[in-house]
Amino acid sequence: MILANIAGSLLAGLLHDGSWFLLLGGAQTLHLVLMDRALRRQIGARHWPSEGYARFAFNTNLYFAFRQLLLAAVLFAGAGTLSGLFGA
Repeated sequence: MILANIAGSLLAGLLHDGSWFLLLGGAQTLHLVLMDRALRRQIGARHWPSEGYARFAFNTNLYFAFRQLLLAAVLFAGAGTLSGLFGA
């Protein structure tokens, strides 16, 4: 996912296509929800100790999704700036 984020952000930045962030945000949200559902399915009926871990894992995955969006924004802006400077 990280390599796809980097490549997609650079390409979208070169093309000045801001709809990339909608696609990336949707993909990150889908990944976050699917990972949470899979973890909660594994936890099952063991509620008390595992619920805290599920919240921790969800928040960690949410942080990674936010970090990916920030990385995409930086790469998009850099590629768009370079593209604009060189007249592409």
